[in-house]
Amino acid sequence: MGTKHRGRSRIYLRMGVGLIVFLCTFNHGWGSPSLFQEVRSKTLSKLGQLSKPDPKIKIGAIPITLANPFWVTVKEGYEFTATEFGIQIDVHAVPQENSIVAQLDILENLVAKGYQAISAHSITPHNLIPGLVKAKAKGIPVITDGRVDLKAAKEAGADPIVIRLVDFYEQGRIGASFIVKEVKKTGGGKVAIIEGLPGAPQAEARKNGAKDIFSKESMVQLVSVQPANWDRMKAYHVTTNLLQAHPDLKGIFCANDVMALAAVEAMEAMGKKGQVVVVGVDFIPQAKKAIEEGRLAGSVAQSPFLVGEMCARTAIAAILKREIPQEMFIPIIMVSRENIHLMSDWK
Repeated sequence: MGTKHRGRSRIYLRMGVGLIVFLCTFNHGWGSPSLFQEVRSKTLSKLGQLSKPDPKIKIGAIPITLANPFWVTVKEGYEFTATEFGIQIDVHAVPQENSIVAQLDILENLVAKGYQAISAHSITPHNLIPGLVKAKAKGIPVITDGRVDLKAAKEAGADPIVIRLVDFYEQGRIGASFIVKEVKKTGGGKVAIIEGLPGAPQAEARKNGAKDIFSKESMVQLVSVQPANWDRMKAYHVTTNLLQAHPDLKGIFCANDVMALAAVEAMEAMGKKGQVVVVGVDFIPQAKKAIEEGRLAGSVAQSPFLVGEMCARTAIAAILKREIPQEMFIPIIMVSRENIHLMSDWK
């Protein structure tokens, strides 16, 4: 971190086919790499060194929506890579996280314009498949991050390059595990899940991961699983209704930070500040601030900057005809007040 701070933090690393959980001590002195720099170095090593491609190449990138700070940081990862390699990467996003038709339109437009490679983060498992078929027909490699239904895509005649960077299921497990640990300190109790857009791969996987943890714990009772479609206001109203129905609720796992922050606001509006353990996913800047203030209990972090950077580098590797590993998981960190001092430069 570039400081003399010494901290202990629980770090979750996805390595190979297993999840290794360990407690380690980071001693960051002057000039030492920060936790983010260590994670970045480990992640980039999975793809290996890349030679610089022809500066005339153009890559298209389709994050989901820049209305969510997570995807803004993904965009920054793409832009950083473009500068580093001296190439053009054009980033296009849809207005909302449920704009499935508009996202397909973007992909088809990029295919028609003849980009050398495209990286696309699909909203649902199927919404981009027609565009993937058109890309295949034109010989344009498309990088996807595991959200696409690969079987359906291949049956339709598409052949995207699938890389796995983010383990959504483990995000849900890790967030729920933290809630269980905190709720047990006060004798256990009722918990709930606020999921994202039903059917979206990341929403389903995070929900299922959290459900699996809660269902195995005798000291917690899962009383509700409700969607809020990634929407702040919907999450606020869902939380209000949850607290009215279960005034003794002890914990809420939210499938992203936007909804988690809304849950905190609803909790505070009802005079229950600090009474419910709320955990989100993504560790966006607003979540970082809320954790520091003691309003949000925690957030599951898996660097969005590295998502953009790794997808951009994989697109370059595809253009260079390099062999591409399928599994390049980015380490997961459960961030709370205990270890947030290690996250000053996280992005």
